[in-house]
Amino acid sequence: MVAKEVVDVLLQLSRALLAENDGDQLTAAQWIALRYFSRSNAYSRTLTGLAQYQATTAGTASQTIKYLEQAGYVERDISTRDARSSVFTITEAGLAVMEEDPLAHLGQEIDDLSGADLLHLRDVLRYLLANIGGEQPRRPFGTCKDCAFLLTRQARGPNAARSNQYLCKLLNFYIADSELNYLCKNFQALREFQSPISRGTS
Repeated sequence: MVAKEVVDVLLQLSRALLAENDGDQLTAAQWIALRYFSRSNAYSRTLTGLAQYQATTAGTASQTIKYLEQAGYVERDISTRDARSSVFTITEAGLAVMEEDPLAHLGQEIDDLSGADLLHLRDVLRYLLANIGGEQPRRPFGTCKDCAFLLTRQARGPNAARSNQYLCKLLNFYIADSELNYLCKNFQALREFQSPISRGTS
């Protein structure tokens, strides 16, 4: 019975978020795309990455990107890792629009939760997202700092000072400190998405 109540609450929340998300400036899909390009790493800021994140087709994602490009909110560059692929970067105009993000207040309210509650909520939502697809579950996007592919090495600098270097073991390239909190489409959790609810009650 409680499970059904949780589903009802999630549905109400999703409807409320979609209603707020669809504002005068951008549609819900366009807002999601703009947030994604502002929060993801260079490897993930692609057409394929956005389509996976939105759980939509490449054609639909392409139309969303086309509008954002025409509006001057994102710009297209050739990928330095794959000349056949384009990378999209949010522009100054796009960042200015993000200041009017209709869901910004939600992040502020969530941030008011205690540290333990916040982490538990994140893990519960990731677990649901990873298991909601049945035989074809969706892989949640996550950040490098929580990823199984992150390798941390210590390097010696001037005057024998030590500093950390971060390497992606999957793609074999170094990650800047500033990119550790960006979303990645190849995110792999440090552990399988087991139910955090049962872990929290044990």
